[in-house]
Amino acid sequence: MRRASKTIYLSIILLILSISLVLASYLFTNIKTSPQTIQVISGENLSNISEKLYIKGLLKYPAILNIYGIASFKARRIKAGEYLINDQMSIVNLIDNMVKGDVYFRDFRIKEGSTFSSLIDEMKKKDFLINDLGKEPFNNIKEKLNIEYTNAEGLFAPDTYYYKYGDTYSNLLSRAYKKQTKILNKLWSIRSLSLPYADKYELLILASIIEKEGTEKDKIAGVFLRRLKLNMKLQTDPTVIYALGDNYDGNIKKKDLSIKHPYNTYYIKGLPPGPICFPSESSLIASSELNNENSLYFVAKGDGTHAFSDTYKDHLKAVKKYQLNK
Repeated sequence: MRRASKTIYLSIILLILSISLVLASYLFTNIKTSPQTIQVISGENLSNISEKLYIKGLLKYPAILNIYGIASFKARRIKAGEYLINDQMSIVNLIDNMVKGDVYFRDFRIKEGSTFSSLIDEMKKKDFLINDLGKEPFNNIKEKLNIEYTNAEGLFAPDTYYYKYGDTYSNLLSRAYKKQTKILNKLWSIRSLSLPYADKYELLILASIIEKEGTEKDKIAGVFLRRLKLNMKLQTDPTVIYALGDNYDGNIKKKDLSIKHPYNTYYIKGLPPGPICFPSESSLIASSELNNENSLYFVAKGDGTHAFSDTYKDHLKAVKKYQLNK
């Protein structure tokens, strides 16, 4: 009888161990799911997380995960944040990521040539990015970062930035502002002293105009820099478009060129009072260098490139060839 009892006892133990191993092995099997995320709120315990995974259909046995968490001493070490779940990981991998705080980062792009208002509009479309700047975003970020300028345009570097669950507008903009400031300061320190700028902000202003004009940045920059030196009007269409704002309908009319506006470079001489967009680093570089050419004019060919001319007479010929005849 004793031998029979021992056999039954051992069988029960082996059965329990077998079941436990089978269930535990489930935690180490890659999850069958399309990419998705799970949010862990500060103070949330493993039991809550197990329930979330169960509701998502990613975990059949929440109790097994809870036991594993206690046995592995990971249950109390989980960090808050948003975590990625995909079919290349197991439940154990996911828990390990939560213990390490290996949170999921989303991307946000500040586009070259975009404006501050469009930047804020794009931010509003992003999930889990918190607006901590209210209804006056530039005034508030200006105060937070001690920005000396009154115009938001041009101050934030175009690039792809990554943010995590719960990040703020000011956090992202702070990184973009510091990057643009670093680039501008570097270029200003190595610029040619013959450039017609009063300060580095003027370099930023011209770079924003170059950004909107075209891809032949060094040639376009050369035209504008020579015009500034000769006290000629820049006469650049993107500044007119910026001046028109919401009144711009896609076409610049003759009357638009004569509007009395500080950003209309057909009306004013020199640079407008501020940038008109966020210039890329390549536009900043172009505005910090003066090439050895002599062109003072350029006209769009219609294929994305421009015809550059040294004299007004040649410019009129180019206008006739590429604009009027079309």
